Amino acid sequence: MITRSRASLSIFSDTRRADEVSAVLGLEPTSLHEKGDPKRGGRFVYAQSVWTFDAPAADDPREGSAHDSLERLAGLLRGKGAALAGLRDEYETQITYSGFSDSEQAGFVFSAGLLAQLAELGCDLLGTAYLEDPEEEAPESPGVVEHVVLPVIPGREAEFESAFAEARVIVAASPGFRRLSLSRGIETPNEYLLLIEWDTLEAHQVGFRGSPAYGRWRALLHQFYDPFPDVTHFAPTGG
Repeated sequence: MITRSRASLSIFSDTRRADEVSAVLGLEPTSLHEKGDPKRGGRFVYAQSVWTFDAPAADDPREGSAHDSLERLAGLLRGKGAALAGLRDEYETQITYSGFSDSEQAGFVFSAGLLAQLAELGCDLLGTAYLEDPEEEAPESPGVVEHVVLPVIPGREAEFESAFAEARVIVAASPGFRRLSLSRGIETPNEYLLLIEWDTLEAHQVGFRGSPAYGRWRALLHQFYDPFPDVTHFAPTGG
């Protein structure tokens, strides 16, 4: 079951500054990054402005429900649905929920009251449950590998890698995602090989591509490709 959780409101924009969000919502962010700000280490920069507000930690972590962080966040944002709706003309708003389980069973329930509060805010909800490995792990079923060679516009490689660092978090939260790798070409340094392993073909083609998260992925990455790449899928053989 879920024993603890984290919840955040994140607001992104390609064109507007993150510091403008604070005045509109009347909240001080937990973190704020403007487009072009250097990331940790200084090698890459933020491809968008990012304003983030985290739910505060519980006074006593032993008390509260499995999704108490989401309840605290919704409570602090009560009455701000109209302000958030106004921001969505030029920003993207997203609530992120992460639940942590003490076993492989990660059941939880969102109450009707909490769902009503979230609906009033009008934000996409991106949820992830993190499970501990069982004592005797069952053999992993064969998956499907998404294979794509990404022809990045020459001269934009560093910008692409910076954007991909943000995008990989989005796809990693999608149901059915297993793992990914991104490799850069040696003979052709502007080409990248992306391999993503999924539980099933439908997890990628229907689940991820049909989700709001895919819009964020597309906005971050599709601007870098020329020509646009072809995506193929592979399944393991008996050997």
